[in-house]
Amino acid sequence: MDIELAKTTAISGAKTAGKVLGDNFLSKKNMSLKDKSSIVTEMDLKAEKIILDMIKSNFPDHDILSEEAGLIGDNTAKYTWVIDPIDGTTNYYYGMNPYRVGICLLEDKRPILNVLYNPTKDELYVAQKGEGAFLNDKKITVSGNTDLNNSVIMTHLSSRKEARTKTLSVLDNIFSKSMHMRLFGSSLASLSYIANGKFDVYFSVSLKPWDILPGALLIEEAGGKVTDIKGGEITYESTSVVATNGKVHDQILKLLEDI
Repeated sequence: MDIELAKTTAISGAKTAGKVLGDNFLSKKNMSLKDKSSIVTEMDLKAEKIILDMIKSNFPDHDILSEEAGLIGDNTAKYTWVIDPIDGTTNYYYGMNPYRVGICLLEDKRPILNVLYNPTKDELYVAQKGEGAFLNDKKITVSGNTDLNNSVIMTHLSSRKEARTKTLSVLDNIFSKSMHMRLFGSSLASLSYIANGKFDVYFSVSLKPWDILPGALLIEEAGGKVTDIKGGEITYESTSVVATNGKVHDQILKLLEDI
């Protein structure tokens, strides 16, 4: 498998889709509801098609899992692409930031390539297994903070009541043991903030692979740590995430034991 071609394809797909999204950022958009609080716009579908077409053209034998299109393939290929054409669709629909284009390549269901793109600021995050994490070709690292009391914690309140209730049950305790909390409405944006050393912790439950995998390797290659909410390895089947600078990981996991 040509990893350089894969990287070029992912970057081109993310930036081309991102250009379309950016050009339409403040435009009125048509949308439909997938469920009560989850929307999809015509721009999700346009951005997704751009990325899918590029991958299919260069890697026709690979499986693809994309948020809107679902699984393309039989889920048995050695290589699988995981795509979120707009992570933060609600933000995007209302002309608000943050949102991200997310692409991940898995080998035997483990990430070997991450590409995240922020069209608003033309920020391209790239991580290849064993090669470090980069923002616009400059190496990035997680923060050096070692104390949860000095940390900013990011999370997400799910539209699913059970997941939302679990999160709310621990927020007051976490808030009292940290500096502050933020909710950005984009899992991949939150992961990019950790990789770039802006904030220290992100946790969330009831997620899909495209909410986690396009940013997990980025954090690890930047020196951070990513697990599920119980401290287990992040996999293709994971539905929760705890992502940190690595130095406060055990501290936040302890506060999440009862979630």
